[in-house]
Amino acid sequence: MPRITKEEAIAAYDGNAAALARALGITPSAVYQWPEGQIDDLWALKLRFVLMPAHFQALLRPPQDDPDADRIVPVEGA
Repeated sequence: MPRITKEEAIAAYDGNAAALARALGITPSAVYQWPEGQIDDLWALKLRFVLMPAHFQALLRPPQDDPDADRIVPVEGA
């Protein structure tokens, strides 16, 4: 599962939480109400695979709590 923090998601839209909200089809107040840290998987998936795959490809990192993290290999061109 892609892990994206609230800070990373907003930064992807040049620090504009309202632009992030428009892209996700939600209200800006919904974004502001997200807790700090990792965002919900639904929004992370949409950002990572639909809206901005190239941007978030650079942020890929293995989950710290995944016992198989050492087996994860980045795929070229993904």
